[in-house]
Amino acid sequence: MPFHHQTLIATLSSEPQGITRVLDWLLQQGYPIGELIVVHTTGDIIQPALQTVIDEFGAGVYPDIRYRTVVISGPHGPVADIRTADDTGALLQTLYRVIRQARQLNNPIHLSITSGRKTMAVYAMVAAQLLFTEQDRIWHMMATDELGVIDKRLHATSNELMEMVEVPVLRWADAATAAALLVVDNPWEAIQHQYSFTQSERTRRRQDFLRYRLSKKEQELVTLLVRTGLDNSGLAQKLGKREQTIANQLTEVYRKFEEWWGVPGAGIAGTRAVLIAELAPYLAVVEKR
Repeated sequence: MPFHHQTLIATLSSEPQGITRVLDWLLQQGYPIGELIVVHTTGDIIQPALQTVIDEFGAGVYPDIRYRTVVISGPHGPVADIRTADDTGALLQTLYRVIRQARQLNNPIHLSITSGRKTMAVYAMVAAQLLFTEQDRIWHMMATDELGVIDKRLHATSNELMEMVEVPVLRWADAATAAALLVVDNPWEAIQHQYSFTQSERTRRRQDFLRYRLSKKEQELVTLLVRTGLDNSGLAQKLGKREQTIANQLTEVYRKFEEWWGVPGAGIAGTRAVLIAELAPYLAVVEKR
């Protein structure tokens, strides 16, 4: 990661050490965190934890880090707890907005899903999948004392067992698409935009495979296979060819398909099934035109 200002975004539960310990670890690893953004609900159970974190910054424990809080809010105002569909909608909207604003500054983002309800972690992952680039990271902390009980202290001691795990992110967009999503301020609209882009790209790749990777005879054979699902004997009968000729042609088609899609060899039966599943939607659309 480039060594300049980086942002830690963390959800908050009733256990404030889920934030301070993650922040401590990132700083110890040399990540230049310049800003901490805490996303939280307004429930009474959260307020003591929120005040504890505020007090840490007020006491000068992190003098070089800017600290701010963001309340999870929806159309009906601030959310006290994540209990309803409206609450989860507000949660996703808030997390998406916070990550989007941080991304617009082009600084590396660290997202901690250690603290907060499990629902917060799930929706944080959704927002990250939409907006994260290769420079961004998601972290989860695993920390226990020798009795197997999570320690309540804000800062870990040297003899505690604590491990930070980087959570892999399956990004839904490439760099160009992720940049385009930054102008979309509604996560549901962003999801639909990404879905449409993905479908268009898959259609283009299916078309290119059939048109440019296969010979005319292979195109005819594959089209018949996908549309009818016939076995080699049936295909040979329909096309007036020997069954061995069909088998040889399909072997070459499978090789090209695996190369084009980057699909590892799954055996003839496996590749045949994947090829049919992949091309059937495209050919169905072509037939209707």
